[in-house]
Amino acid sequence: MSYPPYNNGPRGNPPQPNNPYQNGPFPQQPPQPQQPGPYGGGPAAPRPPYGGQPPYGGGQPQPPYGAGRPPYGAQPPQGGGMPPYGGGRPPFGGGPGGPGGPGMPGGPGGPGGPGGPRGSKKGLLIALGVVLVLVVGGVAVAAAGGGHHTTAGGNGGTTSSNGGTSWSPPSWATKANDVGPASPSTVVQGTVWIAKQHPQNLASYAAQVGMPGTPDYHKYLTPDQFNSTFVNVQDASSAVTQWLQQDGMTIVNSDPQSIIVKTTLAKVESTLKVQIDRFKHDGRVDIAPTSQPQYPSNVGDYVSSVTGLTTSSPVASFAAKAAAVSPKKKGRAVSAGAGKFAPGEVTGIDTQWCSTYWGQKHYNDAPDAPWGAPLPMPECGYTANQMRHAYGVSASGLTGKGVTIAVVDAYSSPTIVQDMQRYNADMGLPQFAPGQFTQKDPVGGYDPSTTPDDVSGWAGEETMDIEAVHMMAPAAKIVYYGARSTSQSDFDNAMEDIVTKHSADIVSCSWGGQESQNPEEEYQADTQIFQQGAVEGIGFNFASMDNGDYTTPALGSSDPHNTSPTPAVAFPASDPFATGVGGTSLGVNADGSYGWESGWGDVDRPVSGNGWGSPTDFGGGAGGGNSKVFPQPDYQKGVVPDSLATGTTGTAQREVPDLALDGDGATGILEGETMNGTVSVNPGSGNGVTFSETGGKWGYYEDGGTSLATPLFSGMEALAQQAAGGTPVGFVNPVLYKLVGSPELHDIVGPPTGLGHEPGEESWDQNHNPFMVAMDSDTSLKVAQGYDDVTGVGTVAPPFLTWFKDHPSGQ
Repeated sequence: MSYPPYNNGPRGNPPQPNNPYQNGPFPQQPPQPQQPGPYGGGPAAPRPPYGGQPPYGGGQPQPPYGAGRPPYGAQPPQGGGMPPYGGGRPPFGGGPGGPGGPGMPGGPGGPGGPGGPRGSKKGLLIALGVVLVLVVGGVAVAAAGGGHHTTAGGNGGTTSSNGGTSWSPPSWATKANDVGPASPSTVVQGTVWIAKQHPQNLASYAAQVGMPGTPDYHKYLTPDQFNSTFVNVQDASSAVTQWLQQDGMTIVNSDPQSIIVKTTLAKVESTLKVQIDRFKHDGRVDIAPTSQPQYPSNVGDYVSSVTGLTTSSPVASFAAKAAAVSPKKKGRAVSAGAGKFAPGEVTGIDTQWCSTYWGQKHYNDAPDAPWGAPLPMPECGYTANQMRHAYGVSASGLTGKGVTIAVVDAYSSPTIVQDMQRYNADMGLPQFAPGQFTQKDPVGGYDPSTTPDDVSGWAGEETMDIEAVHMMAPAAKIVYYGARSTSQSDFDNAMEDIVTKHSADIVSCSWGGQESQNPEEEYQADTQIFQQGAVEGIGFNFASMDNGDYTTPALGSSDPHNTSPTPAVAFPASDPFATGVGGTSLGVNADGSYGWESGWGDVDRPVSGNGWGSPTDFGGGAGGGNSKVFPQPDYQKGVVPDSLATGTTGTAQREVPDLALDGDGATGILEGETMNGTVSVNPGSGNGVTFSETGGKWGYYEDGGTSLATPLFSGMEALAQQAAGGTPVGFVNPVLYKLVGSPELHDIVGPPTGLGHEPGEESWDQNHNPFMVAMDSDTSLKVAQGYDDVTGVGTVAPPFLTWFKDHPSGQ
């Protein structure tokens, strides 16, 4: 599951886009004066994050965020015969895309069951509301040009960012897709990011502080030290604030790095001298500027980026995708759980058509596997004890005590507190101590246009993320940040709040989307946040998403948001200052111990004669590959093979992912939550809304995706930090690449060690016809010895948990 959901499941129907631009034509607006040619004349090459490298810009940006495929999730037969399909979620669960989205609703449950499993959370490109870019000599990823502005029109009244050379729209904002001006009365919320005096110094220190062997290794700064060391352009905050207030915009919140404002599109167009149009995009209508923003001459040098004016929400296209997915599902039922779960035991779960560990059961109704034995039944979903035992957490004795993990998703689940109480009791995990779990709502409340389906879809993602973190680090504090909407800008604001207050040591984000879906300013804003996090000792983990290389439609879907004509990777996982987490398929033994792992990539093969035919559907796989935006960071040099790093460009670029953990929905965890209730969106304070739910029932279902792998890794990082005496592990990528080939990592190769052949299992379609789920088949991405673009450097082995304790200097 990798993207924040697009309605992940049983709670409701896929959310519809909150799009104010679809209801008919709007009055034509007169052209704005002093505009450069429409559509900006193409993107410029932004400055590389590490300085001195080839520009990371150029070329077509690739699509963002990954997703995971929900288990095929079928219910047991209602009466004799072969296991049927009923109640399962469609693969991919109608899941999220760009940041990530919820899956489709499951079908009715088996006897006594609460309902079919929620669809896997896949990568949803966050979106409703973002981005206008104007990179003004800003952070390390800003366009080259150094922040010198030229006067537009020669009148000295306005300036443009970098003389009109740094702005670029998202790939979909083209003249061919333009359907006219947006409504000037539309209310938008955006963020103005303040320019740094010396952004290159911030980029350099952020790169060095996590690099073993450098003088600055793990010499972290507090937020106050950060602000005094990496200062803004003098008087920037006060000048920008005065400018915004004079132009009648409402300031929602401000901190040393950014100012959040609310206003109308008419005011934006008048203030920035741009025209904002509507564009056809992925079956809906989004908005974006048609030219580069212009600033008053006394303001332009103070701004590094503005986000929130370009919208791009994949919700609509995910809803369309849900109707097109393959009907194939996995034969498995869920019912209300009761009692504690021991390794290899699932008390209270109907296990007639599933196995409680890998290879426990076989259903002899189909040809043998290619390796000459009956195919195993699907897993029911692994318990907390099985996951803890398999990855060496139980034996370590570590709990994450003293560490704080932030989970960032959209909205907030109305039942998360009671759900965690039930889950912890069933799984034998400790209940939260007072203050151990908190939820932080956005300033001003959640977006008033939020629908019940938005809330229910993302609730499944939030629930899985918190359960996965808590199962691995049961004593760690968890702070949940709910973004006010699925706008990338709103996710940025939540992450900015974390680094400004240093409210967490580790940040877990199970969402993302294709790079090309983002405007240039998003790369700059996010990189500045991640750089500040690195300097303060805060690590950001992002799902690499669940669409492989994006070139193969998953399970019959032709959704353009999840496909690309050329290989693509997910952002923010592709940012050099973020840790991109890929996915594996995991086999757990009867005693709960680690059996094997392969790269996650599932294809369906129907019966053909006395064997299995060619693949018919791609069921999802870990995202990975070559960034088209960011150059290769130093920590990947000499580790990532040149054949991967250079891709088709001939220039070494950032490669994704960095590492992996269990992500396959077919070998995922048992997720428990309140499902099928009625969600209400209620008026709240500060012009926002709150959420409540009535009538839901508790149930379990199997779930996975790189949005499972991400919180699993975040929890294990907390254990490593505890073992190191509380010293933050911070931005871990340089250490991960240093450890390639060491006992601290499982090197994932195929066929997987411990199994002897490529894994696969049997499932059934809606007509009760068996098919084989062939694993380790991830589009063009392949596992290999050492680094590969499915699992990165590999998965975390038990010795990793004490590496930072044993190597305090990084050597």
